[in-house]
Amino acid sequence: MKLRKKDVLDGIDREILRVLLKRRPLVSRQIASKVGLTPSAISPRLMNLKKKGILKPAKILGLRNFKRNFKNKIQKIKSPRSIYWDLDLKNEN
Repeated sequence: MKLRKKDVLDGIDREILRVLLKRRPLVSRQIASKVGLTPSAISPRLMNLKKKGILKPAKILGLRNFKRNFKNKIQKIKSPRSIYWDLDLKNEN
């Protein structure tokens, strides 16, 4: 069986988990500074860990509203202001 790159946790992913084991929940900006990456570099890793069922959003604070011109129409976009991440410690019995 061949493992895909996304199926394997690398050193940075393990460091993210160590950080969250020590103190949680944290926002991605805090996780990024403790791991030594930028928030934009850590975001895909957090989403990948969420997809694997390892992390979950603990709480989402406020929404930011944006208006963007897309194909000559103004679109309203809502984006979370802050997402606090936590380990997904569900019972697997």
